[in-house]
Parts: sequence; C-alpha cells; structure tokens
Amino acid sequence: MSLRQTAQDLLERLGLVSSATSGTMERQEPSILDNFLRERKASFLSDLYAGSANEWIVVTGNEAGDLDSIASAIGYAFLSSDAKIIPFIQTKRSDLHLRPENILAFSLASLDTSHLLTASDIDRGIQAYTCSYILVDHNRILPTCNGTVLGVLDHHEDEGFHKDAKPRTIQPVGSCASLVTVHFKQRLQGATSGELADIATLLLSAILIDTGGLKAGGKATDVDFEGAELLVPQTGIASTSSMVEIRKKPPSSLDALSHRLAQTKSSVDHLSTSDLLRRDYKEYSIAGLQIGLSTVPIGLKFLVKRDIRGFWSDIDSWITDRSLDILGVLTTYRSKRKNKHRRQLLFLVRPGREQIEKKLFDGIGDDKELACEERRIAGLGARRGRCWRQGNVKATRKTVAPLVRKILEDSNVE
Repeated sequence: MSLRQTAQDLLERLGLVSSATSGTMERQEPSILDNFLRERKASFLSDLYAGSANEWIVVTGNEAGDLDSIASAIGYAFLSSDAKIIPFIQTKRSDLHLRPENILAFSLASLDTSHLLTASDIDRGIQAYTCSYILVDHNRILPTCNGTVLGVLDHHEDEGFHKDAKPRTIQPVGSCASLVTVHFKQRLQGATSGELADIATLLLSAILIDTGGLKAGGKATDVDFEGAELLVPQTGIASTSSMVEIRKKPPSSLDALSHRLAQTKSSVDHLSTSDLLRRDYKEYSIAGLQIGLSTVPIGLKFLVKRDIRGFWSDIDSWITDRSLDILGVLTTYRSKRKNKHRRQLLFLVRPGREQIEKKLFDGIGDDKELACEERRIAGLGARRGRCWRQGNVKATRKTVAPLVRKILEDSNVE
C-alpha cells in the first residue's frame, strides 16, 4: 500500500475525512503487524508446550496494561531483527476492554486483539516457564515472569536492578514508546514509505497519550519529539512541512488524534469501582508491606455519589482479596464546571497499623512536591483513611510511588 493510501486510511479511521468523499477503498490486504503477532503467538505457544520456551525472548510491559506498556512491547518485538521474540501482555484478555483508548489504538493500527499473547493464553502462567526478557515501561522483573533480563527500556525511577542488561536505558521521558522508537531509529529511517505504518500508528498513539498531545511546556521531552518525528512520516498523518514546528505547535491532525484518544480514555463512567481499581493497578512490596496503587480517571465525588455503598464495598474487598496493608487511589480528571485538570489521593491503611498510618499520612500531607490539601470524603466511617486534593496536577503515580516507598523505608515500620 502506498503512503498516500495509508495516510488516507488512518484519517478516515479518525473521522477527519470520509471514504465517500475521498474515493479510496478500505484496506483489503492483511496487516503486516497483525500477521506478525498471529504467527509469533502460534509459534511461541507451540515451543512453550514442547519445552523450548528458553529459546525465546519475551518483551513485556508492566502490569498496569496501559497503552504505553503494550505499544512499547509490541513495537520492540516487531522492530527487532530476532526471529524468536514476542510481546507479552500482562493483562488478562477479559480485562482488555477496561482501557477503551487501547482498543481504539489497536483499531487504528489494524491490530486484532485475539492475536496478542496475554496472561490468559498460558495455562500455568508464564512464570512456570524460563524465558529471556526485555523489560519495557518498568525496570524490575515482575514476580509473574521467570528468566534472565537481557534489556531494559523505561522512564520510571531506576530501582537499581539488572545492571548487566544491554540495552539498559532508563530515562525520565514522557513516554516509553519514545525510547523504543529512538532505539530503533535506523530501522525506521531505512523503511520504505508506509512500510511500518501500523506499528508507527500504535507507537505514536502511546506517545500522544503519555505526553498530553506533545504540547509545548508539557510532559514531552526532546526524546518524545524525536520519536514523533520518526513515526509521523510512516503514518502519513501529517506532512513533513507541518512537522517543522512540532516542538512549538503539533499539526492539527496530531491534535485531532490526541483529542480522540484522550476523549476515549476518559469514557469509563460505566465501569464499576472494582473495574476502575483493576484497569490501571500496580502493586509493590515495600518494607515488608503490600501496597496497591490504582490510578482512576474519575473524581472521587462522582464515584461516591453514584453508589456510596458499592464504592466502599469494592474498596474493602480489593484490600481484603489482595491482602494489602495500604491501598492508594489516585484520581485524575477534569472538573465539569471549569474543565480544569484535577488530581486527588485517597489512602487507606489496614486496621492495626497505627504507626504506618501516621507516618504515611503525615509524609503525604507534608510533601511539598504534591502540595496536598486535605479533604473530607463521605462514607469513610471508621476506616483508617485520608483524602487529599493535589495542588500539583503534574505529579502522577511516578511521583507518588517513590514518595510512599521513601516514607515507609525511612520509617522502619516492619
């Protein structure tokens, strides 16, 4: 398919042009990316059950299953020259729908989710088999995996593991997908026009979501802009001339894609509290304690008001079912009246952990970077919890998790 046809197809999928006016036909030939995923999945599972899993390199993102993790894993595996390398998605297949922005990005990249290797596809779990790993969007191998870490590409705080990994790139950029893109710079630059359109669209979508649309003065770094500059020519979504000033103002077509992805990401009002806790969840073992942090794209007031009993019941069950000592709910949303970005924190501590409770709540409340203001929340009752509104809306879980770790490790609370 020509670059012009590829670009036209993507613009039609975004709703920026109609097929009726463009006169182009829908894409007929199978997607190169989709074929790659289908064939690698079948080959990997065949070798896995034949006892040859150790011959494979598994590229995996973190357990939260956000688009950056999944796109980075798929992108690394697809762009690699290794014959036995496959992306592995930590999310269960039944939970893929919890992130509608991922489903949209998969569709734009002509990717059939049935061809993804997920946690649901391996009977005993992938940890029952020894493989080699490339970690993307995290830098410490998860307990769900078993094997040697060959490489790491990540943008979170460096936890100090896998020092011998090559590559080992841990850099505070906006999106891990940008690191993957720049890592395979020569492959992208050497590709013919449109050859890598689908994977470029997937990686670009992840970069746009994680950088807030590549807006100047936002989360995007030089690496993120470089990544976008490498990917856009493959997608054809914007002209080369319109990319000249991308660091000041992204092209309107990129703005449209970013807006649609962000809008889709926030379309989760129908999900239960349990679903919302599960959709973007990470768990940590710190100072002998189990801590869970869920990022939720809806404000606490809405969640409590729509079903106060259901909200607290799901919270209590989540803590009990996972044997958590601490649960943090990190909300990110826009206010309805002024459309301002807001963030809140709700932390709950298992009863009987009074020393932890005081250290944690004081540490969060006094942290200057978060700039928290304590708030009341209906229905808290006798639960050991505290709620705040964040003054610093740029502080995500990447900021909160290291803070919690520092508070607990410095407190000697074991």
